[in-house]
Amino acid sequence: MKKIRSGLARIEARVRSRHEGIGFHVVMAATVHSDPPYAMDAQEVIDEVRARVRHHAADVLQHCEVFDLPSVQDHCARALSRVRSLACDPPLRFAATVVVGLLPDDQAAVTVLLAAQRKQALEDTLRRQKAQAVAEELADPATALLHMLQGEKADWSKATEDKAASLARIFAQYRPPHPQGSEYALVEVVRQFLDSFTEPEPKRMLYELLAGSMRAANRPQQAVSVEQLMQVSADPQEVP
Repeated sequence: MKKIRSGLARIEARVRSRHEGIGFHVVMAATVHSDPPYAMDAQEVIDEVRARVRHHAADVLQHCEVFDLPSVQDHCARALSRVRSLACDPPLRFAATVVVGLLPDDQAAVTVLLAAQRKQALEDTLRRQKAQAVAEELADPATALLHMLQGEKADWSKATEDKAASLARIFAQYRPPHPQGSEYALVEVVRQFLDSFTEPEPKRMLYELLAGSMRAANRPQQAVSVEQLMQVSADPQEVP
């Protein structure tokens, strides 16, 4: 047993990680928890256990990241601490401890890889932010039109009064798609409600209700503004 303990006291290996070209340096020690079979000599036991321990470490570490060694260490240590058995008669039970690290060349490769990933992540973030900003800006018809008119092929000679009036109506009806708060949403609902009536009387009743509520809330200036708008609604030619 002394020879077996000595032969299993240090088992080194370089095990590949999930990143091509970068591997872990592992130093393991195995402990036998049962007497070796009579049919196997000490060297056979040593060779078999060392091979099995290296295999188990490789099986675990090939799926691990190289950026968080403490987590990899804990994960691999838990896996190798389980008691396993050699397929012999009687079975030989063993377990292992492990220290996971990186050799200098692998550590340098990790540093380069991490820097490249950070740079790529920054570029991706900036590209997404720019695309989002452009999309939000061009969602406004006025801004989209401005981009078109500022283009090299913009032809102002084709801008007629009818086209300008049509564009003005589109811009007047436009409501930004992004959230603007419950107050804006309420104004939009009231606007749609007013537009749903073709006769002036229901609209006038709503104006009167709003003006009365504003006076009751001690907001006379807003009440006057609503009453002026009510007059405009009754006679579109009369502008306050």
